Amino acid sequence: MLDVRRLALLREVRLRGSVTSAAAALGLSASAVSQQITRLEADVATPLLEAAGRGIKLTPEAERLVDYAERVLATLEEAETELGARVKGLSGVVRLASFQSFALSLLGPTVRRLAESAPHLELEFVQLDPERAVAELSARRVDLVVADEYPGVPITPVPGLVRRTLVSDPIRAFLPAAMPLPRERHQGEWHSADLAAVPWVFEPRGSSSYDWAVGVCRSAGFEPRVRYESPDLSVHERLVQEGAAAAFLPRSLSGAGPTSARLLPGFPDDLSRTLFALMRRGAERSPTISACLAAIGDTLGLPSPKDAKSGRGSSKDPRPLQTAVPSRPVTRTTW
Repeated sequence: MLDVRRLALLREVRLRGSVTSAAAALGLSASAVSQQITRLEADVATPLLEAAGRGIKLTPEAERLVDYAERVLATLEEAETELGARVKGLSGVVRLASFQSFALSLLGPTVRRLAESAPHLELEFVQLDPERAVAELSARRVDLVVADEYPGVPITPVPGLVRRTLVSDPIRAFLPAAMPLPRERHQGEWHSADLAAVPWVFEPRGSSSYDWAVGVCRSAGFEPRVRYESPDLSVHERLVQEGAAAAFLPRSLSGAGPTSARLLPGFPDDLSRTLFALMRRGAERSPTISACLAAIGDTLGLPSPKDAKSGRGSSKDPRPLQTAVPSRPVTRTTW
């Protein structure tokens, strides 16, 4: 019988594109992964990797084997979930990974709500960028990921993971109140092209948020002058408050926005990012994962499954995102 752990390693090589990347994602040495792949080749009596330029790729037989491995791993995940639910109920540990602004504004209320709804369930959290979080999820070092996605910059689907859309998070452009625009200063009016003279703060170059923000500015008729870059959106908010830069701020973080700022017209009213959850296929029916998703949804102002059927909304404390984002049905996609 084939070794499931070796099948999982082969799957990881396909996901990461190389033995070295797979080893890094799993916290193993490249030589250890290579040895296990070699043993799997002996088990199936056929080569599984072949040279491709300076790297390697899976043979057709290996691709077929990974397809089977996906189904085997999903079945094992489902079996583990069902057995855990029978033995433990709503107890144990769920490991959650998410991005920085989730940690700033949504993690605390989620922990509080989960403690109320499932007091014997422990939530562990680590802040990671989406790419690293997905790698940790595939490697089974975390159980649940909440990530964000910007229009036109989609997250690359990963086989074996289930995506569940949570909510659309409105984004608005803010300008420091004490920063008049050139034409506004002299003529009492301004044009979007005047924003080219304004210093902006964006997330770092290469991030999906940066690419999205640059595209929004160009669509508005100007090239943004990006003076500051930081992955920390609280830094963006503080720079606006201090009169140093303009910024795009999500409603989930900033609520009504910095007190010493004003909304910038000239941008579409429907600017937003999508918040979504990822879990391994087979774990989406886990009671513990469901409890965590319910707590997150409650924090976001989404109706519970029971309330959604009856047409009622959340009965918990209202939050800024709740009034700004119409609740919509949660959608699920298997990659």
